Amino acid sequence: MKYKHIKNIRWVNAEHTVLDCDVDFDDLVEEYVPFTAVASGDYPYTHQIFAECVEGKWGEIAEYEPPPVEFYESEIRAQRNALLAQTDWTQATDVPQALKDKWAPYRQALRDVPQQAGFPMNVTWPTKPE
Repeated sequence: MKYKHIKNIRWVNAEHTVLDCDVDFDDLVEEYVPFTAVASGDYPYTHQIFAECVEGKWGEIAEYEPPPVEFYESEIRAQRNALLAQTDWTQATDVPQALKDKWAPYRQALRDVPQQAGFPMNVTWPTKPE
């Protein structure tokens, strides 16, 4: 399989080590397919396409645009919710009160994560009880 054209080239990260683009491969029905290219790796064409894009063969590379802060807020809240869900068993009615009391501060600290001064970019995760 070979490719004919590449368009919509954009950096995926600020370090300029990964780029996304749309590639028109000869053997595919779709005219363009999304493709991620890096300087090194084991996938076919990834180094070649990366090098050609960096050399400017297929046009300019759009600069990296970090996601809005809302993206990070959502990601951290999802992570926090997953950690809380993993401890829901500690609050069941048949769990001894001593065990509930042991886990309660951790669960509250998880709920308080969005109120941390560095949220969402600099979060200090609470330590899970043993």
